Formats: sequence, C-alpha cells, structure tokens
Amino acid sequence: MAVSLAEAAARLEAAVERLAVAAARPRAAGVPPEQVAALSRRLDETLARLRLALGEGEDELPDEDAEERGA
Repeated sequence: MAVSLAEAAARLEAAVERLAVAAARPRAAGVPPEQVAALSRRLDETLARLRLALGEGEDELPDEDAEERGA
C-alpha cells in the first residue's frame, strides 16, 4: 500500500518529535560529540534526499540561520 505525501510528512514530523524528546532527557547530555555529529550528518543527508525528491534545491529554501551566522 502506497503512503501519501501527507502521511509520510506526518510520520517524519512524529519521528523528529521523538528524537527531540529523547535528546532532551538528562542522560542524553552525556552523549559524545562524535555521536551527535554523526546523527546530525545523517539527518542532513536524509533531508537533502527529501528535498531532491520534492524537486527543491537547498539554494531555493530560505536560509533561516543566515542572520545568526552574519550572512
């Protein structure tokens, strides 16, 4: 059975929420920086694949962090 785009987006959002809850737990504070960096890379790669599948390039998306970086 095919999953609709809306259903897939809802699942992705729920998964991100679960990750945020897990990361907020006190024991998560002791996670080695290498593991955090590896997870961050995996999530970036996953989102890049999603953007490609949706036909959006990263340069077409608003850069929400540009102001913080002084760009």
